[in-house]
Amino acid sequence: MAEQLAATAKRWLYTTNHKDIGILYIVTSLFFLVAAGLLAMTMRTQLSVPDNTVLTPEIFNQFVTVHGLLMIFWVLSPFAFGFANYIIPLQIGARDLAFPRLNAMSYWFYLFSGVMIIMSFFFGAAPDLGWTLYSPQTSFEFAPTIGLNLGAGALILIVVSITMSSVNFLVTMFKMRAPGLKLSRMSLFPWSILVTIFMMLYAFPSFLAAVLLLYVDRAFGTFYFTSIQGGSLLWDNVFWFFGHPEVYIVLFPALGIIADVIPTFARRPLYGTKYVIGALVAAAVISFIVWGHHMFLTGYGILTDKLYTVTTVAVSLPFDVIVIALIETLAMAKLRLKAAALFTLGAVALFVIGGITGVYLASVALDYALRGTYFVVAHFHYIMVGGSIMGLIGGLYYWFPKITGRMYNESMARIHFVFSFIGFNVLYFPMFLLLDMPRRIATYSPDTGWGLLNITATVGGFIFGGAQLLLFYNLYRSLRSGPPSGPNPWNGWTLEWALPSPPPAHDFDTIPTFSDDGTIHFKGTVGLPNGSSPGNGIGEPNGSSVGNGYVALHAEGLSPWPILMALSSFIFFLGLTIGKPANPQPVSYQPFWPLIADGVILGLISLFGYSRERFTVHEDSHVESWPFRQVPNMKLGIWTFLGAEVIFFGVLMGAYFFVRTAAPTWPIPGTVFEIRNGFAMTLVLLTSSLTAIMALASARAGNRNGVIVSLAGTLALGAAFLYIKAGEWFTLGGSDVFKNYPLPATSYFITTGTHGVHVFAGMCMAVYLLANAVKGKYVSGDHVTLEHFGLYWHFVDIVWVFLFPLFYLI
Repeated sequence: MAEQLAATAKRWLYTTNHKDIGILYIVTSLFFLVAAGLLAMTMRTQLSVPDNTVLTPEIFNQFVTVHGLLMIFWVLSPFAFGFANYIIPLQIGARDLAFPRLNAMSYWFYLFSGVMIIMSFFFGAAPDLGWTLYSPQTSFEFAPTIGLNLGAGALILIVVSITMSSVNFLVTMFKMRAPGLKLSRMSLFPWSILVTIFMMLYAFPSFLAAVLLLYVDRAFGTFYFTSIQGGSLLWDNVFWFFGHPEVYIVLFPALGIIADVIPTFARRPLYGTKYVIGALVAAAVISFIVWGHHMFLTGYGILTDKLYTVTTVAVSLPFDVIVIALIETLAMAKLRLKAAALFTLGAVALFVIGGITGVYLASVALDYALRGTYFVVAHFHYIMVGGSIMGLIGGLYYWFPKITGRMYNESMARIHFVFSFIGFNVLYFPMFLLLDMPRRIATYSPDTGWGLLNITATVGGFIFGGAQLLLFYNLYRSLRSGPPSGPNPWNGWTLEWALPSPPPAHDFDTIPTFSDDGTIHFKGTVGLPNGSSPGNGIGEPNGSSVGNGYVALHAEGLSPWPILMALSSFIFFLGLTIGKPANPQPVSYQPFWPLIADGVILGLISLFGYSRERFTVHEDSHVESWPFRQVPNMKLGIWTFLGAEVIFFGVLMGAYFFVRTAAPTWPIPGTVFEIRNGFAMTLVLLTSSLTAIMALASARAGNRNGVIVSLAGTLALGAAFLYIKAGEWFTLGGSDVFKNYPLPATSYFITTGTHGVHVFAGMCMAVYLLANAVKGKYVSGDHVTLEHFGLYWHFVDIVWVFLFPLFYLI
């Protein structure tokens, strides 16, 4: 028994298999859904009657904020990407994601970040200013507890998790599709994930930059968001450049599920599939130019308001195409109203209501009247809960038989839908009528007349929340004793239904092939893999048992380092964020050094173990990989990561330009930051790029000594750069630069400090490469690692080429 428990624990802690990680994502996101739901039901109880005292105003604001953060960052997207982890490789004919250990690491970063945001309740107070974290409420004057610092640390960790996951999925979907599976032939769920990934790669680096500026303002007393030149407008721009696309980031996967589920139960192909894909892409692009409608009241000007009114209306048009396509698919269909179909149909209906009410907010006049009221709360939840959560629950019912090999209780699932749909509308529709009730107030007086609508909404909230107990009970009971599902209980058309339920650890014995007419071939047979007979019975095409859990995982698929690296980062950020107040400005907090030291030590051990571990990921050569057929997986992953880094540094530079153009004066070049220091650092870094190129050239020529000398030169030049930079930092830090030039000093220290961290990371890579070069590696045709290092190092150098004139010459 003990050995079995140990083996089970080892499997779930060390797994890198995409199906296991998908299950971990789904289960964890459901846990955070329960946590966020309990906060919401407590808030509804507080607002059910006038002058209620269930919660104090301070606790109420904390519940509002953490509820919103949990739902946006720790429930909606992770729930969807749990399905993506499990289903996408099956649908595109891959055995796993491109980088399995990176996939595991992204999950553990996600889990520990969620733990950190919940921990904020126990450190003075949780964040209490709304999930949008508006400035100046984030300043120390209005948020003096370290709970907000913990929240910022949690957000940084979750963005790191999302970035790792996005890079992984993009490489997988571009480089590991089964032969013949062109992008145009993918079903809507993979397409929705692919579009979502591109949005994440552009939106989340902006948010990471914003949270970094926020954290440094609070931890070290800098002035980006506490100055008049930056302040609320700077935060609004960098946050909503991320925030509005985030609405579609959490919505698109649910739409993809809906577009896969409805055709299955309607027994008709999705009408206008290419137009739906085009609509998703169009909505994604337009979503990045509508953020200004969140700032209609900030005084940007009439012309700007008109522009964002047009783009806000325009972003709704692609969704008209999607809804019309779904309606046409249902026309004259013999629909089977299973639970999955009911939830997806309900999600479409609720999404339509949310979308229509959102168009009203494109009007400056209506936005002025409604933006601070419960009308916006209702609109937002009809999209996020009505469209996304209901659609994702439909996906849970749809793929539960595939994941577990067992069927759920259909009658109970239908009852669950009825109570959820009724409870949702009783909860949120009355909020449309609360046109004069402000958001985020903890109570109200009886003479406002809001009592009846609020008690109605609270009753609806308990109906909707209570209905989810049916979901958890149904799935738990079915997992233990549900009847076997067979490989394809819904007669689905996508590739995952051709595999047994649950699929084996390696997914496919042989990678299937897609023909031009859409037929799937397995070893010369059509329809099901490995020559198994068609039908709806329980097949064993890969020699695996069905309905009795997973077959044994690959021994090589277990790795302890992803969880340890995530844990070390969690400990490190915990040490950064729970320090005690120390000196006055410009330094407000002292880190908790023991935890930081623990995190660094564990991180170094984990990095060493990760780099030394023999973990081979086979790259199949005969796969569909347009348009990156000649680009190796790792190189594509690095290019994708660097693309996200471009946005990250672009936002940091954009913040610099924002405050500089708004500032009445700025120091003359050379008066604060010495030009000779900047020139010296530029010369050093550019020379280091040359030595990095020489290291690669030496490796290709088989010159071991040349590799060693070149890498040592790159390392030494990087150290020289940091030495000059550190000297400049200490000189400026010992002066009154923050007192005399607060904004120039703020932008300089944050931007060059972030760049310095990247230089240090590159030096760590160089140390690793140098140690291997001394052992004789990289000169026998295995020089690709040096090429990858060069891509990163050249990028870091190019960033400095932009920073040098910004701070020293202009």
